[in-house]
This record gives sequence, C-alpha cells and structure tokens, in this order.
Amino acid sequence: MPTTDELHAADQEHAVAIAELKAKIEGHEEAIERHDRHLFKLDEIVSTLRESVAKVATKDDIVELRKDIGEKFDKQLTDAQNAVPGKFAAIFAGGGLVIAAIEMFLHIHG
Repeated sequence: MPTTDELHAADQEHAVAIAELKAKIEGHEEAIERHDRHLFKLDEIVSTLRESVAKVATKDDIVELRKDIGEKFDKQLTDAQNAVPGKFAAIFAGGGLVIAAIEMFLHIHG
C-alpha cells in the first residue's frame, strides 16, 4: 500500500501533467480559431468570385446600360438648358436693382 508521501507525489505529478495538457489544448484552440478565420476569409473570396462570374454582362445588358446612360445624359442636358433662362432673368433682375439703387443715390445726392 502506498504511503501518504507517495500519494502526494503522484498527485503533484498528475497536477503538472494536467497543467501541461491544458496548455496544449489552449494552444490548439488558438490554432483552430486562426484556421476558422482563414476558412471564413476563403469562403468570402469564393462567394465573391461566384458573384463576379454570375455578373458577367451580356450583350442585352450593355444595350440596356447604354440606353440608361443616354436617357440620363439627355435629362441632364435638358435640365441645364432649362436652367439658363432662369439664371439670365436673375442676373438682369439683380442688375436692375443695382441701377435703381444708383439712380436713387444720385437723385438724393445730386
């Protein structure tokens, strides 16, 4: 039958062995987490590649895009042309106010 000292020494050896195993397990957990992050990034890359392949434009897509761009350009050009008379009216109205102010000033001081 083992003595108390022998049982205590064996207990200490087991405690050291358990601590070593825990350290190894923690090291493996960190490696597994790194691999999980790496796999997640790879999954994202594969997903992006699949989306890119699925988004290859067809001839009809290009025609539709050109039509869209043409319509938007025409609308912007029309809006710009419609805005020009408004700008000129504002400039002339401002000029008229300046002239009226000058005439009033000259009339008062003249």
